[in-house]
Amino acid sequence: MKLHIAAWHYRARAIIQRVWGWSPVEEMVLLRLHTAPGTIESVARSLSLPDQIVEASVARLMQFGLIEMQLSPTPFLTTSAVGKELVHTDRPLPERTVEREVSISLVYERAGHSIFRRKDVKLETNPSGSSVRVVGFPSDDPPETDDTMAGRVQALVAGQLRPGEWMRGVRSINSVIQRTYVVFDLDEVRDGLFPEGTSDELKLFLGEAIKTGQPAQLLSVPRQVAPAGFRTQFNPDSFVVGSDEHLDRFEKIADDARRELFVLSTFVASADDEKCDEKCRENRERIVKALERAVQRRVHVHLFYGTTLDENSKNANAMEALRVRLNGRNLTRGYVQVHRNPVASHAKFLAADDGRDGAVVLLGSCNWLSSPFGAVEVSAEVREDMAVANLLDILRKIVGPLSEARRSVEALNFISADLRRGKQSLAAATQPLRETPAVMTVLLADEHERVLRAAAHDAEHRFVCCTNRVGATMVPGVFNPAHAAGQRIGDVRVYYSRRSGPIKPRHVARQRERLIGMASIFGVREPQLHAKFLAWGDDDVIVTSMNWASQSGLAENPLDEIGLRIQGEGLATTLLKKFEALLPADARGHPRA
Repeated sequence: MKLHIAAWHYRARAIIQRVWGWSPVEEMVLLRLHTAPGTIESVARSLSLPDQIVEASVARLMQFGLIEMQLSPTPFLTTSAVGKELVHTDRPLPERTVEREVSISLVYERAGHSIFRRKDVKLETNPSGSSVRVVGFPSDDPPETDDTMAGRVQALVAGQLRPGEWMRGVRSINSVIQRTYVVFDLDEVRDGLFPEGTSDELKLFLGEAIKTGQPAQLLSVPRQVAPAGFRTQFNPDSFVVGSDEHLDRFEKIADDARRELFVLSTFVASADDEKCDEKCRENRERIVKALERAVQRRVHVHLFYGTTLDENSKNANAMEALRVRLNGRNLTRGYVQVHRNPVASHAKFLAADDGRDGAVVLLGSCNWLSSPFGAVEVSAEVREDMAVANLLDILRKIVGPLSEARRSVEALNFISADLRRGKQSLAAATQPLRETPAVMTVLLADEHERVLRAAAHDAEHRFVCCTNRVGATMVPGVFNPAHAAGQRIGDVRVYYSRRSGPIKPRHVARQRERLIGMASIFGVREPQLHAKFLAWGDDDVIVTSMNWASQSGLAENPLDEIGLRIQGEGLATTLLKKFEALLPADARGHPRA
């Protein structure tokens, strides 16, 4: 009898990178030219080395910009600015790399989660016959993607790597993922014949099938989307607050990028937006020009929008118009990745490489491609390698379902992999930041309410929530937690600017009256508060895309809203100080006596 087990067949090309460091001779040459600039012959004599070896070492050092030639007053070799930084900061020399591609054809079976090489197993797409038993896919089994397959490719390739090699990622643009079935001959299984890679769980599964004559049904396995809390460093000045700071930060990040730039905005504004005044048009033009400058430098620009409520394809058409403008005269064809289909997420991301082997992510409330930049926005700028890698993984999961986004998914995967290998910016070595140890946690849509309620019960002396809108969920979502916090502590505040759905002024007034002596509710019309954050105590902050008082996160769509909880000394105090400086005097609030 033959047993057919549900499986996925994945074909792609993996990028294997070989990394090697520098020899003592090359380091000696660099140090010698730093202390005594000269020629190849003078270095060879002083180090008692053959000229050919010194010449080869100098060529490699020049290739990485560590030494340079100066022509005046006479030609001589010396260390460059980057080389001087390495010598004075005692940092290692930059790694040298070379890449190769290998074809991957793996099979991932669902019963025991084994990973096979395709050539080691027999597959059938439509099994049939009287002697065939089929173990099918669970009805609610989510489909596999390039993202979920990445770890399985890593496991398959791990045993095939040469010394000094690591798997950088998968070239997913031409990858193929197919549902299929792995065929097992139960007579061979009884004799202990298993293909290489068979897991212990699959052996037990097959053994039970032989014993009972009836294989078990498979259950859907839940997947972890967000990483658990992780330790990192966070610069207290990296809270970006206000429209002016967001505009300036966008331009800086776009101008620093040298390889990749990603923007996820819920909406995309059209050039003929009737609601946009002169100042609004000027601000939006600054965003587009920053994107144009990036494209002209041959930076790959990836643009996404989130909303699925796109009446008359307004956002899709605006995105197409943006694509046409950025492509200009087609001199930069291939560098603009503009996506007309939505990613079905309210999250807002700005991410890019920083031009110095690092990367940066801004996550928060700002709709980069539609904002008039007149409201108060709040975002968190993250630059520490491991934290950025985790956030890029989340962005990759958001955009991954778009079939046309494979180039973007591949780029996100490669940047994240590079960061996890611990590459650091050479320039940053001489620019110490005022950073504080912190713990970061990525919050999915359905996790926001639980954390807010817990904060209301745990907060010490302060509980401040800012939401753009109050809506049908405002009482259980924000006002009840504020009431709970107000029974214990003296500074409880809720800020909002807009009402949505059935909410009228009288509904908010009723809650304000109910919370007298417990909490203060501030309706700030100007400037509009588009920020979404929660700050409690002195050290705890959540910066998010979620409107706490008008939305509810659903477990069925965990990536609809993304928040970032940051715990570190004085972070809540720092954020509130910047936020309150933009408020009218009567909305700044004070702890109750």
